[in-house]
Amino acid sequence: MKITNKFNVPETLLALASKQYYSKGKADFSVTEIISPPRIQRLRTKHYHEMEQDVSDMLWSLLGSALHVVAERSEIANHVNEERLFLDIDGVTLSGAIDLQHIDGKNVEITDYKFTSAWALRADKIDWAQQQNIYGYMVEKLKGLNVTSLRICAFVRDWSRREAQRNPDYPQAPIQIVHIPLWPMEETEKYIKERIDVHRSSKVSADWDEELPECTSDERWIREEKFALKKEGRKTAVKLFDDIQTATVFLSVLKDKDKHFIEHRKGEPIRCVNNFCGVNQWCSQYKKTEEENENE
Repeated sequence: MKITNKFNVPETLLALASKQYYSKGKADFSVTEIISPPRIQRLRTKHYHEMEQDVSDMLWSLLGSALHVVAERSEIANHVNEERLFLDIDGVTLSGAIDLQHIDGKNVEITDYKFTSAWALRADKIDWAQQQNIYGYMVEKLKGLNVTSLRICAFVRDWSRREAQRNPDYPQAPIQIVHIPLWPMEETEKYIKERIDVHRSSKVSADWDEELPECTSDERWIREEKFALKKEGRKTAVKLFDDIQTATVFLSVLKDKDKHFIEHRKGEPIRCVNNFCGVNQWCSQYKKTEEENENE
């Protein structure tokens, strides 16, 4: 991947952004890989040397790398930092790097660090549950410990004190602990084997673009169609509706309805549109979505 420097940031930051901090070691798959869509992983592999990213867009990944380096230096009794585990399962070697394990006798609490937005923190993060439960499975299988708790230590990068004071549903601090439900071991093992199989199958053919399984709605981070009631001079919506009829009725009974209007927010795959996957320009599924939108 080529790292660009469009805004002329210091060369030291460019060098840091260009350095590879992550390695899955001698493993066939990493935990991050198997929970990701095989379409994205295969497109990234094929087009890695064509991909570009500007250093200015890598702020949070740089801070994440820095956090892991600092955390690794911390030494507290019964706490294990930044441990990479390797598990042989279903004919492959799976690796996972666990940020923090707090061990109490035969019990262990697993914590993972995440940089996220306030909006994302309020939504269910399926991939967090998938990743953490796989880590829990690996710890129990390889270390013989009993996993009692899975947690995310979330750093809210756009946190607002003012919003926290006026909205009780908003994160009340810039660092939040999110508890992840524990899956039964049998369920986790079944999930791991299913994900390994789908990724292994996607590597069979050299000419695989059209044959790759398409990303699901959850994997594409589909934002559902909404109708927003907006007020003149206000940036955020007063209220969101699922259909235009309900929104219109609500608007009609407002005393100052002449100062309000309805904004149609079309549903779209956020991950694809914003190229969070990094490969939308080579993705036939995304191109098909664009063509369908143009023909509407």
